[in-house]
Amino acid sequence: MAKCTLSMPAVKRRGPGSSKQAIITKKALKYLSFYVQGPGNIFNARHVKYTYFQMHQLARDKDIDFKKKTLLYVGGFLDSPNFPIASSLAAVYHELNYNVLLLDTNTFTTMEYPMAVRFMRPVGKHVAKMLAVLVEEGLDPKKLEVVGLSLGAQTMSYVAKAFQEITGKNISRLTGLDPSGPCFRNLGPEERLDMSDADFVDVVKTNIDGFGLAAPTGHVNFYVNGGEYQPGDVLWMPCNVMCSHVRSFTLWIAALKYPDRFIAIQCDSVQQARNRECYDRRPLVTNILGLNVDKTKEGIFYLATDNNYPYYLVVDPANTIFVGYTYGPDRPVQYHDHTEDRREVEAILRTVR
Repeated sequence: MAKCTLSMPAVKRRGPGSSKQAIITKKALKYLSFYVQGPGNIFNARHVKYTYFQMHQLARDKDIDFKKKTLLYVGGFLDSPNFPIASSLAAVYHELNYNVLLLDTNTFTTMEYPMAVRFMRPVGKHVAKMLAVLVEEGLDPKKLEVVGLSLGAQTMSYVAKAFQEITGKNISRLTGLDPSGPCFRNLGPEERLDMSDADFVDVVKTNIDGFGLAAPTGHVNFYVNGGEYQPGDVLWMPCNVMCSHVRSFTLWIAALKYPDRFIAIQCDSVQQARNRECYDRRPLVTNILGLNVDKTKEGIFYLATDNNYPYYLVVDPANTIFVGYTYGPDRPVQYHDHTEDRREVEAILRTVR
């Protein structure tokens, strides 16, 4: 694979390593678009495309009401709004009474990965301009939430940074689902997802040494089962790199559908989360994965899950009955009963809610 060189992006269709900047021409902007998804499931939902030049028309779409919250989904490498990942997430957010926008960057991501990475900067700049037009039409940045998967999580960072420059305002919330690590691991906060990009940034980490990124880049960072390999089998094979990477998405879907079920324990370091050694930390501090996350409790959190969807271990949120376990490719699943912490956790969760 060609080298990652982000400081001087390549010209359109030139290979990585070029000293010239990436350019998306005005003619090519027609390939940058938002899809509005209406009510329905992934098979029958209304799905309308608006190009870069049609934001005023989008604002008048029958399924857009800027009095409501708005969700923008940014897909990853080789992803598309026409694929089930985007449409299934859209269906869940629509049920939660959000406007739903799906960003189509497919023209710029269906190429060699380092090239796609380079194009995400100009993509971010132009998408920010699209959002700025929608702000003129009534979109409230305080009601705008962006979810990005993999490379999409880094792309939304470029969108948010450019949006700040154009409008002088912050997007309300960014949620990164296992943000891409390749080509980003050695970069500073100005070049990748960072907590300064929005009013609130939360990150779900499921494959930190593979396709993901180990460094905590949000206000709240969830290291799921330590952050590297996830429990569960796919076709009777271990859940390794790709399976673990995509788990961030299915886990977020589950957290939307089953709120308050994913209780995470705060850790002092990423290494402590990797080693699943956070339960003995005092004071015991918890947080919840999902829309009900406590934004005032920042830091690194270890989140234990079950092997299979819907993954949660909390069987009774009202009474905070749950178990945690450790898992890794080199050791069996080991369950630990943490109900002795129940009263302390209950007291903490009362402040969360």
